[in-house]
Amino acid sequence: MYYFFYKFTATIISNMKINQFFGVVNFTALFTAALFSAQNYQQLAIQSGYNADVIANGIGSSALSTNIDVDGVSFAFVAKDFQLTPSSTPLTYGVPADGIINTVVTSTPGLSFKLANLSSDNSLRLAANGQSGTLVLVTPTPVTKLYMLSTSGSGTSNVDITVNFTDGTTQTFSNQGLSDWYGGSNYAIQGIGRINRTNDVLEPNTTNPRFYQALLSIDTANQAKPIQSITITKVGTSVGISNIFAFSADIYTDCSAPTLQPVGALTSSSAQVSWTVPAYTQSSGYEIYYSTTNTAPTGSTAAILTNITGTSTTIPNLSPSTTYYYWVRTKCATTTGQSAWSFSGTFKTLCASVVPPYLNDFATVPGNCWANALSGGTPATGPTGTTAYWVSDGFLNSGTSGAMKINLYTTNRTGWLKTNVFDLSAGGYRVKFDYGVTAYNSTGPASSMGSDDRVQFLVSNDGGSTWTILQTWDATTALPSNSANSFSYDLTGYNAANTVFALYATDGTVDDVPDYEFFVDNFVVEPVSLSTSEVMANKKNISVNPNPFKDVLYLSDVKDAKSVVVNDISGRVVKTISNPTKELDLSNLNAGLYLVTVQFKDGSATTLKAIKK
Repeated sequence: MYYFFYKFTATIISNMKINQFFGVVNFTALFTAALFSAQNYQQLAIQSGYNADVIANGIGSSALSTNIDVDGVSFAFVAKDFQLTPSSTPLTYGVPADGIINTVVTSTPGLSFKLANLSSDNSLRLAANGQSGTLVLVTPTPVTKLYMLSTSGSGTSNVDITVNFTDGTTQTFSNQGLSDWYGGSNYAIQGIGRINRTNDVLEPNTTNPRFYQALLSIDTANQAKPIQSITITKVGTSVGISNIFAFSADIYTDCSAPTLQPVGALTSSSAQVSWTVPAYTQSSGYEIYYSTTNTAPTGSTAAILTNITGTSTTIPNLSPSTTYYYWVRTKCATTTGQSAWSFSGTFKTLCASVVPPYLNDFATVPGNCWANALSGGTPATGPTGTTAYWVSDGFLNSGTSGAMKINLYTTNRTGWLKTNVFDLSAGGYRVKFDYGVTAYNSTGPASSMGSDDRVQFLVSNDGGSTWTILQTWDATTALPSNSANSFSYDLTGYNAANTVFALYATDGTVDDVPDYEFFVDNFVVEPVSLSTSEVMANKKNISVNPNPFKDVLYLSDVKDAKSVVVNDISGRVVKTISNPTKELDLSNLNAGLYLVTVQFKDGSATTLKAIKK
């Protein structure tokens, strides 16, 4: 189409920095961990086995605070507290002075490593192929997963890792690749900087060098065995120098925290959740805590759901269209305690059916529980894509918000605007909205619709599975004007409790010249009797002021008024006042748009819009 290149632009900016020490082999392809699995992380203290000090720290030349380099060509790590002289400018980068490395690997939130004393040997450095060393733990510890902190200088390297248990058995991880300290992935920390030991020249860098994190999963048969030590041997023919700095672990326990699974069935008031635990877990049941805020519970936090015997349950009594966070913990069968809480899971409940009267004036886009990121398909198939062709704009291009529109100008451009679910089981409702058509990016009229263009208003009695066409605008019908047109349809026979409406618009397959915009505003579902009473109410000249109001809304006349009902724009009743006076105290309502319905003793009623500031 003529406007295609004017309406679509893209800017791609890329930067690439290549370092001569770039590593191509790392541990990331070996193991992965679930983001929402619960862990019992612990740093493993090393009693002996380090053979090199490769981290410059404190005050003085780096040659004095290290005894060898990382990479075989004079470069060492630098700690954040390093100063060449007492008057040297403190560093803003470097290895943390306390030796604590809090990993940035997203799959292991909360995992950290503790380096050996920065002023003594702090690396198991293996330069020659076949060279080996053993790190002995201070306290033998059973674990389910080991996490190794390492790097490789002057290129990648490979190691065999043998885990030695206290019963004399072992488990070996063969030919594990270590990434070069520049440019590798799955790093626990980056941007440490380095120093040349021969001349004390510092090399700051925002992304390099790096320590890397590797996962070593202990076999199920070995998980209850305490680990005595870990032997690392450099293997293969690679020239890189292996440096092993620390180990941490997911500690074995017979009362493990659960691992959350994907959320199951959702309704407007409930969610089905499930979890798993290791086979060795001794459980007497499970507990759940949930909240609308992502604030993790502590060990002393009281559970909301208790005495759950299986590994799945339904969380009841939830609010519709609300995001929740939840945590699960194990009740221990062998003790009176419980496990740590799992990592958080999250879900959003479905929208509840709205009982009219209802108004969407598109002050928010596309409206609570509406959907506009729907595209493709036909009324027979339903939407097949997720592109949002219906977007927010001023009605008929007057202003910049408060209505929805779709621009039809190019082939196969098909978009859906779908409403929330309505409960019309009481019957006697009608739907209405304002609509109009303008030329593209103009308030002027469009010339015509394309030969196979269609805009259709649809209804579904089954929540959107199947659709019925209520109205069609196309090249064979009168072109809607560029002023406000009113559409109204009595919903006789549409009494489903799961009713959904949609506006479907397509440019078809023919590449026609017309380029125009179809607008919709003020979407209303209401009892037919309400509309009739509005006409009667006009004779009474009822009005409200001030509008917008702050806390108090005044009615111009309450003669013969029986009650006042206030609904929010979702249709929910938020206030009911019997025998009202002219002064309505609405100070407890949130800011927003409301429908104020005055019901009279003669059975008539009038509904007015009021905005609270």
